[in-house]
Amino acid sequence: MKKQFFANHAKSSVALISLGIHAVLLVIALSFVAVTVITKEEKSFEAKPVKRPKLQLKKLQVPMNIKKKKVQKPKLRKRIVVQPKMNQTMPDIKMPEISGVKGGLGGGMAGGLGGSGGVGFTMPEIEVFGIKGKGEKVFIILDSSPEMMYDEMGGIPAYTIIKQELVRILGSLPPTALFNIIVYDPGKSFMLFPKMVSANAGNVAKVDEWLKPLNAARPGMGSKEYGVSTLPGGIRNNEDFRRGKFQKQHEWYRPTMMAMKQQADAVFLLTCWWGNQWHYMDEIDRSWDQSSAGRRWFESYEKAKKLLAEENEERAAKGQPPRVIRQHAWEMNRVYFPDIEFPPRPEAYHYQARDYIPAMLEIRNENRPDELQTKSGLRRRPSKGGFSFNVVHFREVGESRDTHRHENTETRFKELTGKIKGQYTTIAGLEAIKSSVSSGD
Repeated sequence: MKKQFFANHAKSSVALISLGIHAVLLVIALSFVAVTVITKEEKSFEAKPVKRPKLQLKKLQVPMNIKKKKVQKPKLRKRIVVQPKMNQTMPDIKMPEISGVKGGLGGGMAGGLGGSGGVGFTMPEIEVFGIKGKGEKVFIILDSSPEMMYDEMGGIPAYTIIKQELVRILGSLPPTALFNIIVYDPGKSFMLFPKMVSANAGNVAKVDEWLKPLNAARPGMGSKEYGVSTLPGGIRNNEDFRRGKFQKQHEWYRPTMMAMKQQADAVFLLTCWWGNQWHYMDEIDRSWDQSSAGRRWFESYEKAKKLLAEENEERAAKGQPPRVIRQHAWEMNRVYFPDIEFPPRPEAYHYQARDYIPAMLEIRNENRPDELQTKSGLRRRPSKGGFSFNVVHFREVGESRDTHRHENTETRFKELTGKIKGQYTTIAGLEAIKSSVSSGD
């Protein structure tokens, strides 16, 4: 039956079968397209690596080692504007403590704008007995030893002119400049201010009052009334600044190191000689004192003191200032008995400029302001070279009683000032001092 049926309907069956096959293929095709569309992933592109030529950096000719430090800037609550006026007295100003700055703007000051830091104004110029210098912070060192007032140097009148000239010089500085002054004799030194102060009229007047009685002629004065003992007060400098080969701190050594501690820009030393800058290598043999030569030595010293007293009595009767001689056997016998046999002394080591310079730099670096204070804008950065050390050498008119001493003084001071960007000059006698003052005016 089935075979007959398909035989009778062969065409219809083929058509149905073909239709069914196409239907199945259509369903499969539609399903395949739908799945393909849904699951199709986006195409991604991968870049090919490109080789680029590398440049070789050249080495710097001068290697630099720069370390950046994070510094917190101080917060200034008050803004203070200083407008200096010419020919007008600048009053003392007490500044408040500023957050973030050690000591504030006026930390440790003594009268006016002061303290260990500068105020950042233009570097003022100063001229001291023909030596010109430049510095925001000026330090004056004045020798008050009896040798400064020997007759051949111009005596007490010449020393009085030197003091007056220093006051005039400080008074010519702008009030924005800072200064300090120290006076010394062979064993002691005194400062007027504990730290740098403003060069205003009030502080300069204090210098004038302080220096007037120093080595000043007065009726009835004794033969030993000279040096720092005649100052009306002051701050004694007792700090131990010994460095390197220095075993002693006599003469101008300690004052110089105080100038380094206070970071002075321009230092001016006014003196008559290099001084007793030495120490003995061995102990002194005192047996010579008991010899006949030793007895004559001390007898001559006693005679010299009487001769000086008689000479000063005659001067006082004429209204003249007394003759000044250091009250020491060596100096007294050198003046009145120059041909006498002098005591033997052991070998000594004399301090040279090469000893001073490392000690000065060491003290200066030990007391340098911290980085914060330097970068705060309240103190200018130190100039290249740091500071200058200048010397005014007052010496005798004519032939010196101790030529060797003065030759050594000139040689050593020239070497020292030359290595620290300073200047050296000599002034001989009263007339030369007067001339240097008048030229300064």
